[in-house]
Amino acid sequence: MKTVPRSRSFATRRPTTRRPAKRTIDIDANRRLLNNYRYVEHEAMLHLAGWLPRAATFELKCEMGRSLWEYSQHVNSLYLRLREIQSPAFQKPGDQALVTLMAEVLHAPDEFAFASGLYRVVIPSLISSLENHETATFPNSDQPSVHVIAHALLDLRAQLTRAEPILAAAEKAGKFTPAARAWERYLWQLLAACGGVSGLDRRRPAPSGTPSCRVNFVAPREAARDERFPNRLGAVGVRPTEEQYAEHTFDEFERYSTEMLAAETVALVLFAVRGMPWEFEYDTARHLHDEVRHCLMGYEWMRAHDVDPFKSPQFLHIYKWRCQFPPLMQYCMLTMGNEVHAFPYRHRRVKAHEASGDKLSEQFVRYDIADETQHVRFGKRWLPELIKHLGEKRSFEQYTTEVLGVWEREYRTGKFPITVE
Repeated sequence: MKTVPRSRSFATRRPTTRRPAKRTIDIDANRRLLNNYRYVEHEAMLHLAGWLPRAATFELKCEMGRSLWEYSQHVNSLYLRLREIQSPAFQKPGDQALVTLMAEVLHAPDEFAFASGLYRVVIPSLISSLENHETATFPNSDQPSVHVIAHALLDLRAQLTRAEPILAAAEKAGKFTPAARAWERYLWQLLAACGGVSGLDRRRPAPSGTPSCRVNFVAPREAARDERFPNRLGAVGVRPTEEQYAEHTFDEFERYSTEMLAAETVALVLFAVRGMPWEFEYDTARHLHDEVRHCLMGYEWMRAHDVDPFKSPQFLHIYKWRCQFPPLMQYCMLTMGNEVHAFPYRHRRVKAHEASGDKLSEQFVRYDIADETQHVRFGKRWLPELIKHLGEKRSFEQYTTEVLGVWEREYRTGKFPITVE
């Protein structure tokens, strides 16, 4: 009879000889790299805010709003991870070449130069860096970073899938200028000079100077629209009564289709106001993207009813009117004026759509109410902080009362006096 060998106890077993892969990222490199990724997406987010009102191509404008919001999600996840392994969580990268690259991305000569620099130069390098990091870090010890990276990669790859057809269509239409080509080459040189977003690639000499196509970026005081929008203005004037259900509902969703104006105003605030806590930028990115979605909701409704949304009036004078006021005042008028005062009307519209059996319209308005409720919360949370941050001497209550007086006189009356060009 054979003797069955006794199993060795856990304590007597030989330890594993397996080791991490040769190309591992240690914790110090991990901090540096995660901070690079955070910095790149944070800067890209703020640059997109500046460019969104200036971009004329509707599809590109919408993608900018969505990309901006997705970057805010990634930055927030990286922030939560970085604060666990470094303090402060947000730090300026030590690599000046990377700082220069991201600073220069903003100063593109036109919207397609900006978009190609972002989606064809910077983001592909970021994706490559993240892909390497995902497999080169310690998979168990650094699982929180792996989780962040895996989810960011899903968004970033999808962005390129959405953005490339927009850029390809612009190329086919002859909208890519020699200046845009030169700008893309310049950014490639800057990227090579910093060894890619990670800094781990071979570094090449930096360009000796800036190209002649570079245009110092200034936030736009007028919102752009492409050639498909023949009616740039439009009278705010008399609307069909709510008792005229069909006519008023068409007018209601045509107005939704113009909410890009609200997104552009929020974008300007996000771009202009610096030094606020990260949470303000995070909430404002969400606010901006909500307004883009509301605009697209109007487009969806109009197309479902065989109406061309591009023929709708755009009321671009409203953005120009807002731009003569400081960003703090614009934010106050939007959150404490437009959004606070919209709720009674929105709730009546939900009841009207329910009574008519119009499920699509009812659902759209209910989602809008949910978003606008959050926007009012943003305003109530951040306006007092903005007032302190920007050195406004009036209290929140006094400031809001006086700003809403201007809003009542100039916005609600439809006068929109523009005194600053």
